[in-house]
Amino acid sequence: MFRSGILVMMVTLISRVLGLARSMVVAYYFGATAATDAFFSAFKISNFFRQLLGEGALGTSFIPLYNEKVKEEGEEEGKKFIFSILNILFIFSVVISLLMIVFSEQIITLIVNGFPDETKHMAADLLEIMSPYFIMIALAGMIGAILNNFKIFVIPASTAIFFNVAILGSAIFFGKNYGIKAMAYGVLIGGILQFLIQLPQFFSKTRGYSLKIFWKDKYLKRLFFMMLPMLVGIVARQFNTIVDQFFASYLEEGGISALENATRLYTLPIGVFGISVSTVVYPTLSKKIVDKDFKGVEENILKGLNILLFLIVPCMVVFCFYSKDIVRFLFGYGNFKGRAVTITAESLLYYSVGLYFYNAIHLLTRSFYGMKNSKDPVKFSILSIIVNILLNMILIKPMAYKGLALATSVAAIVNFGLLLFTFKKKYIDFKLRRTIVFAIKTIVSALIGIGASMFIGNIIIKLVVFSAVYLLIWAYPIYKKRLEVF
Repeated sequence: MFRSGILVMMVTLISRVLGLARSMVVAYYFGATAATDAFFSAFKISNFFRQLLGEGALGTSFIPLYNEKVKEEGEEEGKKFIFSILNILFIFSVVISLLMIVFSEQIITLIVNGFPDETKHMAADLLEIMSPYFIMIALAGMIGAILNNFKIFVIPASTAIFFNVAILGSAIFFGKNYGIKAMAYGVLIGGILQFLIQLPQFFSKTRGYSLKIFWKDKYLKRLFFMMLPMLVGIVARQFNTIVDQFFASYLEEGGISALENATRLYTLPIGVFGISVSTVVYPTLSKKIVDKDFKGVEENILKGLNILLFLIVPCMVVFCFYSKDIVRFLFGYGNFKGRAVTITAESLLYYSVGLYFYNAIHLLTRSFYGMKNSKDPVKFSILSIIVNILLNMILIKPMAYKGLALATSVAAIVNFGLLLFTFKKKYIDFKLRRTIVFAIKTIVSALIGIGASMFIGNIIIKLVVFSAVYLLIWAYPIYKKRLEVF
């Protein structure tokens, strides 16, 4: 299982690095301006819907129900379940895409009301272009969840590579002639590629396809009932980013772009580590829950939390101490001026405070879903969004964009704490001493790495020395105990 996780991490790392390169290219050609603010705002809306149905509630609810259906009724009935879900998803995503096109102006005005009228019109035009992206990415995300359940992880993880290549190519080759609209068309092309690249593996497993929706399937009904509270929870989590955009639209021009670039950096470890670990753990976790192997469930959760500590704590420390050096090195070229570097670096620092907790939320939430409990994660997501909104209102005046980033981090910490406490109380009262001790070891190791690299001038050498020291400290324990070290 964890070998698969490492492979997925490697593939995801490539795609996330390409995503970072995408942000660098956008920064180089377009800077942090009203045009990039408009693009990021429009893209965030289409991406918001993707999280809801593509790889969010629908994909997560599908896995435990599919496993149960196959166990009770056989694989052929399981295939009918898959076809019904995809057919319904296609119809729904087409309707949503059409609504986004028709009401693009109203949606933009509602979400980024602080923009000047010209920027709002630009964002609405970009949203119209990108709206069909939701159809492709919703289907791609669901097919990816299906393939994950068949223990096929690499192909779904690699789809983002094609997405980023499409946007990179659009910016480099067409950005000069078509401006920011080239990015919007790149998003659309990228979504199509993400869908098409998974079809061969999908059809090799299903050996055909049916356009029929089997409405009388009791598992389909259970899926909808299980998914609805999950949707509320995912809306709450994703709504945090929409709320940040709303408040950021009232800040200086380029503020949304700076926050987006900072988000790109701090979500790099989330995508590479947090989502990869939870994606690989979840199918096994689900099967162990079905088999009532709660000792195995406990071991998987604790090991997952510790692996995340090992991978995320050094990222947090580096982002806290070297944020400005990293942002300047990655983005400080072309039209990305000094003020944009400062805003992005300071936002990154405050985002990084909640980095581990944001990663661990993915694992703990899926643990609840495996227990067929989607209500508690929903409640906690709603509470966290309330915390985020209140802190945004309190901190935006004294701290501006830094306050928005800090509010996001605190909301993630609150969400994580509620999930952990409730899971322990309701299901498995696993002892956290092992995890606390491991956390202290990773923090001390990371701080030693900072001490060894702090006085080096070049950021690349800084990071190399930091990584070498951190890994050297852990080399013997990992060599001696292998995965048991976690």
